[in-house]
Amino acid sequence: LAPSLPGGMADGTGRPRRRGRPAGRRSEDTRADVLAAARAQFSAAGYERTSLADIARAAGITSRALYHYVDSKPELFAEVTASVLDRLGEEVLRRVLPEADTRARLRALIEVFRALHREDPTLVAFFGVVVLEARWNPDVRAGLGERLGDDAGVTAVLNRSIVAVGLEGGDIAPDVDPAGAVALIEAVGAGITLLAGADGAAYEATLDVLDRLVAGTLFVVPPG
Repeated sequence: LAPSLPGGMADGTGRPRRRGRPAGRRSEDTRADVLAAARAQFSAAGYERTSLADIARAAGITSRALYHYVDSKPELFAEVTASVLDRLGEEVLRRVLPEADTRARLRALIEVFRALHREDPTLVAFFGVVVLEARWNPDVRAGLGERLGDDAGVTAVLNRSIVAVGLEGGDIAPDVDPAGAVALIEAVGAGITLLAGADGAAYEATLDVLDRLVAGTLFVVPPG
């Protein structure tokens, strides 16, 4: 259910050391404020309609101060993506990987989305923006490649692993096409991220229905 980022992103060497920080504030706190503000702004307005000035205002700093932490919008977008992937990875390690069978792993992945949305809806909503922008915007795609390297495809690796383990363990029917199964998981995951802007109750109801679909309790079994 994790929507994958498009492949083919080149490895990079990381970003250069930053030029100091605004006086009177802890650098780590300001950086966290910038990343949270950027995530919220990108989630609400998309990449093209969000400016660095918008993000600076939302973070409570000047545009000039923002450049102590980032050199460009593509770089900041990649930084936010890295932070969201880190948070996603923490939840996957805790909830998904300990499960032994495919159905349990998929249900645990639904709970990952639920936990992240409860923590902050923009953690889920931003991922939907990433999937779309990385596919269609070359600046974003290049920035993600330079910042993340091989980590940019981490969700695709997770989805392929879930399907592969399911086929090997007999949880998934042997005649199911692996690529088709991976694509379906990615499509459902992308849809979940696009719905993240809904209110909490509506989003949780959607996850509840999806969980029942995976668990096999959504449809009534006809008598006889």
